[in-house]
Amino acid sequence: MNTRSNIKWLLVAIVLPLIFACNTDKTSYELIISGGENLPEGAEATITRRRVDSIRLKEVLVDDTFKNGIISSKGHVESVHIISLNVRSADGKPVSPIILMALEPGKTEINFSSGTDFTINGGKYSEMLVNAVSSDQACQKAQKAVIDYMIKGFSYENEKAFKEYYRLVAVSTKARSKILRQVYQEQNDPLAKFLLHRAGYGSGDYKADMKTKEELAKQLGDNREAVIAKTEIELTKEARIIQATLDVGKTMKDFKAGNIEGQEIQLSEVLKKNKYVLVELWASWCGPCRAEIPHMKRAYEEYNDKGFEIISFSLDEKREDWEKASKKDGIPWINTSDLLGYNSPITAMFGKPGVPANWLVDASTGKIIAKHVRGKALDHQLEELLNE
Repeated sequence: MNTRSNIKWLLVAIVLPLIFACNTDKTSYELIISGGENLPEGAEATITRRRVDSIRLKEVLVDDTFKNGIISSKGHVESVHIISLNVRSADGKPVSPIILMALEPGKTEINFSSGTDFTINGGKYSEMLVNAVSSDQACQKAQKAVIDYMIKGFSYENEKAFKEYYRLVAVSTKARSKILRQVYQEQNDPLAKFLLHRAGYGSGDYKADMKTKEELAKQLGDNREAVIAKTEIELTKEARIIQATLDVGKTMKDFKAGNIEGQEIQLSEVLKKNKYVLVELWASWCGPCRAEIPHMKRAYEEYNDKGFEIISFSLDEKREDWEKASKKDGIPWINTSDLLGYNSPITAMFGKPGVPANWLVDASTGKIIAKHVRGKALDHQLEELLNE
């Protein structure tokens, strides 16, 4: 082989790997979670993202225990999108707030000095989403208060404790939102703005924010997060149309579902036997639903013999979860489910709302007289209707 041929093959040997490396680097990512030595012994981390084929479900990217203070993951990512990092102790208690960051090409490291003191280096979108919030003292303090309260533990049956938990969450959310608004104002990149929307930014104007998200999603085309958002937006529009048919003054739709004992219960038959019926959607995994049950039990005890009934429909998918929560909470009213969750035709009939959700129905007319009434609002309604 002559000298020219040798040079040619030498160039090919050098250039091809470089081309391959460049192409690989465009989609390759490396995630490193470090600082595990500053967390409780045996701490674990899970990273999830929303699935494209079923936006209510998530897929797990990482689920591991810290080894020598580190958890790492490598792979490929076609487009930048939101991932959720959850760090917990060996016994399942939270160590840090749920961290919404970005999965993006290149090396991204999140380092924990403590459960509520962490910083991200290397991923520009993750740095934008996380660092301004995590470095703010007011946010740190508020997040630590929530984590400490959760570690201490509280029961769903303890209304006072649950209300305090939600107060702490509200303070934390407000502090985080304040920082995200500042970060948002600094952005010109459509993807950065879109990711901030997806990670919890809000201007306070829901309709304007929905319009902005929709416009940004269209700009971003086949970006994974944009595809999910566009599906969510369309589903939200459809749900709102359905939910509008269940406003106050509308006729409650009839449905049939089985109770825990296997008996088929039809709403129209329940209406025939009572004066007012509360139709309640809930689930065992829904904290606010469970926290409301003690109050509902008191209202049920006071007004059931006066013509008030409750028929609940659970969005659980596992019978064991439904039965266990129902037994633990001592639910005394009509308690039904088809164990299809958000895939249930009954859930679809209600516009697949978030739970808890309820509708108070005048049994004599089948008309909805109030919706999403809880606590004292439910008490006032029943007192006015049944204490005549």
